[in-house]
Amino acid sequence: MTDSVTPGLPPDDHSTAAALAAANAFDDEIAGALSSRTASGVRTAITMQYFAADTFDALDAFRGLLLSHSRFEILLQGLCEQAVAAIPGADMAGVTLLHHDAANPETAARSDSRVSDIDADQYRVNEGPCLEAARTGRIVCVHVEDAAARWPLFAAAASEAGVRSFLSAPLDVDSEHAGSLNIYSFGDHGFSDIDEVLVTVLVTAVEVAVWESRHTADAREESGNLRRAMETRACIEQAKGIVMAVRGITADAAFAALVEQSQRENVRVSVLAERTVTSVVAVPL
Repeated sequence: MTDSVTPGLPPDDHSTAAALAAANAFDDEIAGALSSRTASGVRTAITMQYFAADTFDALDAFRGLLLSHSRFEILLQGLCEQAVAAIPGADMAGVTLLHHDAANPETAARSDSRVSDIDADQYRVNEGPCLEAARTGRIVCVHVEDAAARWPLFAAAASEAGVRSFLSAPLDVDSEHAGSLNIYSFGDHGFSDIDEVLVTVLVTAVEVAVWESRHTADAREESGNLRRAMETRACIEQAKGIVMAVRGITADAAFAALVEQSQRENVRVSVLAERTVTSVVAVPL
């Protein structure tokens, strides 16, 4: 089989011409698809809008919040505010939390007071994007027409409030709660795949921050308990040494004596040991 040669080009330049032609064909395909989407009234996912200064500023602010080890409530509030700032077309955001064993969801954070009213409509009729995302663990991205078909009771109330686009991402808080980050827009553009990715990144960052914060708190508590246990053990050892010296007995016998005395007095061995050590320290030389 003989390769065709582009007219006007030496045979050695055939591969370069083929690569150029392939690149042009690809670019034309992408441009045509974007032009078609724009003409149909669907927002074009122009990558450049995700590199605006306000988007970078929002992500930097969110990063600073995560590194500050703030309380859980502050993290959720920051998540709402920075999601609105980072996602083009987002007008409001809120976080829904619900107990796994209860039927009473709550809005734990919001960027706008109107979010509470919109969420309340979902809770009242027990349907809507935030509840579905929290319960199924999947992203929900719908336009108002799709919402009307899936959740007619909720969609009617949301439409009256002027909301036209919905994006909800599941938020894994802990073993007792399910949650979701909910983005609302008054625009007709809908949300894109890039919006879904960005929301997922924000939610995942908060999940990691919450996990690390709680495990850090657990570690601190465990460290404190260990320190107290070591101090108690040291005090008991000192008390044993005192009893050994006073009675001329072995270490095991001294510990047995402390246990027996603690039972007589109905106090813990550690309390008795501390009293014994203190009484010796208090004796003037």
